[in-house]
Amino acid sequence: MNKKPENGLGNIPGFLWRTAVSPVTFVVLSILWCVDLGAGSIVAYFNDPQFWVKMDSYPFSLWMSQVAPGIFPMSLWIYVLVVLSYLMILSLLMCTVNWFIRRRRKIRGLGEVLVHLGFLLVFTGFVIGSAWGVRARVHISEGEKVKVPGMGMSLRLDNLKVIQSPQGRPLDTHSRVSLFASGSKVSQGSLRLNHPFIYGNTVVYPPEDYGAGVIGGVLGTQTSGAVRLVLGRPVTLERDRVLELGGVLQRGERRGNAIGPGLLVLVKNSEGKVMGSAYLSSAPGMNDRAIVAGNGIVLGQLSESVYGIFRVNRDPGVWFVIVGAVILSVGTLWALAGYLGILPSGAGPTS
Repeated sequence: MNKKPENGLGNIPGFLWRTAVSPVTFVVLSILWCVDLGAGSIVAYFNDPQFWVKMDSYPFSLWMSQVAPGIFPMSLWIYVLVVLSYLMILSLLMCTVNWFIRRRRKIRGLGEVLVHLGFLLVFTGFVIGSAWGVRARVHISEGEKVKVPGMGMSLRLDNLKVIQSPQGRPLDTHSRVSLFASGSKVSQGSLRLNHPFIYGNTVVYPPEDYGAGVIGGVLGTQTSGAVRLVLGRPVTLERDRVLELGGVLQRGERRGNAIGPGLLVLVKNSEGKVMGSAYLSSAPGMNDRAIVAGNGIVLGQLSESVYGIFRVNRDPGVWFVIVGAVILSVGTLWALAGYLGILPSGAGPTS
């Protein structure tokens, strides 16, 4: 009895299946993915050094729909990266199916399928987080509690400590934060390098920036009385106008004719357009009051504190990523044990 040829294009479905489950296919896709990512990252950095910071401020799906079309063709490599990522996942999925069909009785091969399964879960978590996640940045000083935009929660910075080398170089930060929902504290945790704080699907990352010094101040306004103004938290005035802190100068800092410490205050209309600005300072010889867009504003007292800028993500896929990473690690160790001959080989392929 003649056997059907297993190779060549004569058996197209078989050829496509063998190509899909071949490790070579995955390796080639991985190489292309790395080349595209490396080249694209370099080009993006030289075009805009803040590219990754800006991109990371959006859920990925939102960035792809709102930002990527506007910077095309500079974003072409991202589109290619997405296509290659899905092809890699499809290849892994086919390999996993193939393992269950043909090699499920081979114990040493279990490491392979665990690695595949872990990778698939990580990717699934990333897709879920990109599609339905929320991202926010909050500027918060020690002891303060601020609302996290879009999440219905508040974050309090209980303390922030900078870890320094013997030479005084900053190495890391250790922070302790509390999360509040509906006015009640729901969780408290610590953060440090590579150790975010996770509560449910809310993730708080270590501060992207931090410091100590002037963070704002108490101002007397002609229309709204005394207000406390800090970075990232504008104050609403009469006639839908908004008072916002545009920047600060620390003690001894100079910018043009401006001498620190002091605050750059902005008055904006309801559409966000700047209607007037003034720099108010407590330094000798500097003005501590001004009329901005018809509003008389007086600098009362400067506020100084330790502060940090924290990124807070609502990521519904975070536990897929964590479980996937654990399974991937177990699979890697299993595969290593099999390679070293620690595990029994088990039965061979069933067909």
